[in-house]
Amino acid sequence: MSLITRMAAAFKGEVSAEELEAYRRAGGFVYTELQQTEALRSKLAAEGVNLWHGPQAAAGQLLCTWNAFVLQAIGEHLLDADYAADPRTVGYVPQVTSLQVGACFAQVEGWVSRARQAAGNSRYLVEKEILLPADLPEWAEASPCPLPHLHGMLAASRAIRQHAEVALGAFEQTVADADQHRADLERLRQLAAEAATAADYAEGLLDTDPAPRMHEAIEQRLQRALDIYYHLGQLIAMPQLIAGYRGPDARQAVPPANLAVVDARNFDPWCLTDPQRRSNWQADPRARQAIKEMWDYDPAPAETLRIQAEIDAALQQGAVTFATDSSGEPYGSFYCCPFAAIYLVRRPVVIAGRRLRAMQQFTFEVSAEDVPKGGPFKREIIVSTFTPTDKIDYCDPDGLHGD
Repeated sequence: MSLITRMAAAFKGEVSAEELEAYRRAGGFVYTELQQTEALRSKLAAEGVNLWHGPQAAAGQLLCTWNAFVLQAIGEHLLDADYAADPRTVGYVPQVTSLQVGACFAQVEGWVSRARQAAGNSRYLVEKEILLPADLPEWAEASPCPLPHLHGMLAASRAIRQHAEVALGAFEQTVADADQHRADLERLRQLAAEAATAADYAEGLLDTDPAPRMHEAIEQRLQRALDIYYHLGQLIAMPQLIAGYRGPDARQAVPPANLAVVDARNFDPWCLTDPQRRSNWQADPRARQAIKEMWDYDPAPAETLRIQAEIDAALQQGAVTFATDSSGEPYGSFYCCPFAAIYLVRRPVVIAGRRLRAMQQFTFEVSAEDVPKGGPFKREIIVSTFTPTDKIDYCDPDGLHGD
């Protein structure tokens, strides 16, 4: 980036999109996957295959590819709209755009992996892993939302709408004469109409060169349109979901129930550590010392244990699971003491007061590293896209051990 570009971006408070562009390029194969699944959709329709009773792996492939496409399309259109609005800062975007694009791109690989698994294994059922229909990542907030961000959302809704209408048309071919499913088909048409109306209304407001106070109203309509289209494509792919569908606002994240009683006087100091790797860390003298120091400095161990109990309850109830890579291998521990597990959210859940959505990855970071320097004790749920690393950070507060 030129110096002028960096200065202009800094003046506007924008952040680099270099990492986002890398994810955009990596996810570009989504469109090849989409072409293949649309050919599959057409083939099934031509053969009169009713997806209520058809091959469930094929339904899973259609659903997962749809989700990957929608997420990739939203991210790309948000980036392109911002670049078009101000060519001086190409390669930089507002913070709200960076957060939203990052959240979308972070889930693309996972959905493509599941689509390919379904294509290769007729017994693979994605609904066993993730609560469906899955939700879009949580919407990033900004007040007011930048105008280019709104234009990007509108462009994404147009592209997604086109594919949704084609998918719905192909689906109708297989159920037009199936009276027992007519109500479900009408429900899909209703959802398509609701999404199209919200997008059309937002477009009309955007055409008026709206004042900042109007941005929220436009943003809400575009969010609703995209939320519905995301669900609509999943319902078309897997119509068994229609009967239980209550709309984009119906699903609420709930705290995990049946928490175990927390006893801060008698507990396993390794209870925060990834159980899949716990024995390895227990054999490491530096890890043992780091765990001891962390608990010695914890001003409220009962609070730390309560959050871990929420995670354990969510794991037991199936709301979260241990994250794995595309080959099914566990991610392993977080690199910082207490070396917690990396989790994948299967259905919406609230942990430590934070709402987590399906497909998000998270870990529980607890650290006393800054306490001796007058800093706070850290006790935090971290949501991120985790990648392998050789780094180990023992986070020993007393600084007696190096990394």
